Amino acid sequence: MRKRELVHYHALLDRVSRYMRRREDLPADALEAYEELGVSPAAVYRSKRDHEVAVTTLTERLADAARQADAVEEHDDQQASAHGD
Repeated sequence: MRKRELVHYHALLDRVSRYMRRREDLPADALEAYEELGVSPAAVYRSKRDHEVAVTTLTERLADAARQADAVEEHDDQQASAHGD
């Protein structure tokens, strides 16, 4: 993948993270490891490798948060079904 494409992908993932934050699907510390990298999609001067690490880290954290949100939702659905709600 070219650097320009990678930066674009990074920007798309950033938008997903903002959406998930607005929905409160992300725990407060979910993106701590990503944020510690200090590489935002706007940091086009950073190396391709820096963006690769940032994209990988962001993808992993978002996937973890989505799995947790799904597990909580599934658990809530099961509880509601068990109680006849």
